[in-house]
Amino acid sequence: MLKKFMVVATLLLPAAAYAEEHNFTITGGQASVPVGLTVQVKTVTVGQDATTVRLLASFDSHVTNSVNMNDDENAYLAWGEGEQERLHLRQIADNRWMRIGNGQTMEGDLVFPGVIPAGVTKVTLVFNPAHDGNDSSAPGVTIPLELAQ
Repeated sequence: MLKKFMVVATLLLPAAAYAEEHNFTITGGQASVPVGLTVQVKTVTVGQDATTVRLLASFDSHVTNSVNMNDDENAYLAWGEGEQERLHLRQIADNRWMRIGNGQTMEGDLVFPGVIPAGVTKVTLVFNPAHDGNDSSAPGVTIPLELAQ
């Protein structure tokens, strides 16, 4: 009996690890807006209780010295139209507005508490949802992402 248990436990370990974290290959994943902000999504990882987005953002502008990427409304990941189909960004302690200065590049992991449901293959990452890309203080950026394993 113990031998059967060990075989079953050994077979379940890879499945348990898979259930804990899913790394996705990204198709799309880049957007630029007229004010001079370019945002590129490197990876999306869905864990047990949070989704992490690896991001690279660069800002070069003749219009302004800095922009906020997470201004009046929290950035979010969406897989549908409703509020229940969104994960909101956990604010960064030392840069809650995600301010980026002219000539700078930021790279890091953004944490969205909660998980993207199984079977979802398309999500949208949205920064400053109430703003357009020409806003010189907090440009709106929408990045459609296709997720593939």
